Amino acid sequence: MTDMSQSFSAWTPAQRRHNRRVLLSALAYVALLLPTVYLVRHELVTGFWKFPLALLPSGPLVCMFGSYSRYLSEETDEYVRSLVVNQILAATTVSMVCAVVWGFLSDLGGAPPIATYWIAVVWMAVQGAAACMRKRSA
Repeated sequence: MTDMSQSFSAWTPAQRRHNRRVLLSALAYVALLLPTVYLVRHELVTGFWKFPLALLPSGPLVCMFGSYSRYLSEETDEYVRSLVVNQILAATTVSMVCAVVWGFLSDLGGAPPIATYWIAVVWMAVQGAAACMRKRSA
């Protein structure tokens, strides 16, 4: 299955639904993040309204993470589900290790603090890398 079109057609129905949900969430995230950052950075929104505005981009990410739970309950192929659980476990492990190590470095070692939303970025990157590695080894 080196042909990409064959690879896509081999996805289970649950994977196709999950991919669609994740894609829509990613598009919504970008659509909300860019104007939110612009409005806050240019101080066009101040005071109370900064708080709900800052929460807007997190909504699609919450939906994206929720899609993984929904996907696991929808997937009927136990082998595929097991592979995805392993990807999620790898992503969670790496993300939590990074969060703990950087937390101690910033709290006790003088490293600069970073925004906690980077934990989600690391999780998504590792989960995607694990999926790619799984595809390559298949």
